[in-house]
Amino acid sequence: MIDVSENLHLTIIISEDASAAVQIKLQKNVSYCALEVFLEPRASLSCLLLQAEAGTDVHIIQRARLADGARLHWQNATFGGGNVSQDLQTELTGANAESTVDWAFYARGNDKYDLRVRNIYAGRDGGGEITMKGVAQDKAHVRCDGMIEIGTKGTGTDAYLTEDVLMLDPTAKIDAIPGLEIKTNDVKASHSATVSRVTPEDLFYFAARGIPRAEARRMYVLGFLASLFYDNAAESLQKILLERLATQPT
Repeated sequence: MIDVSENLHLTIIISEDASAAVQIKLQKNVSYCALEVFLEPRASLSCLLLQAEAGTDVHIIQRARLADGARLHWQNATFGGGNVSQDLQTELTGANAESTVDWAFYARGNDKYDLRVRNIYAGRDGGGEITMKGVAQDKAHVRCDGMIEIGTKGTGTDAYLTEDVLMLDPTAKIDAIPGLEIKTNDVKASHSATVSRVTPEDLFYFAARGIPRAEARRMYVLGFLASLFYDNAAESLQKILLERLATQPT
């Protein structure tokens, strides 16, 4: 895990047939972070970006370009708070390239998150899933904007987008905006968005079993978010995420 304590502009280039894994944790005094990723033919990269320290205003840009047969797995965890603008875009220019995005977020208090992700398929037979999963409580406001774009040369693409969000309080607000833009035939592409709420009846169920309200809400957050990474992250990452979530005030 790389701790970043100042503004960062990082370029990652993975050469042909090589593979790598990168984990980056942003400290609270970081207000700007830009990551550029270039994957050459059949290269692969797993990149975790953890924003878990409370800040004021944070602007994060993630860009990637994939050549033939390249594989990229983005893992974003946005838990830090404040005003967060985070924009992720992957362009799959090569054939048989794959971009997978797993993105968890947790907003509370007066947090405002503007989270955007886009997979652009410019080569044939591309693939990958985008999964955005998050929780908002108190008076937090989250905009969750996902897009799959398949260009005229993207024949054979198989892609999916999921946005799954949980509102802990009626004063929280989440805008879930999934989208598809398809400019060719013979593709498989779909999207879904669900917004669920924790009701007083749900909390009463926990109270009847001796579980305090604050602990019940924390259990909701842990169960809802941590599951996104169980099958995809290393054991060390799971531990970091669970520790961060467990200490969040509810």
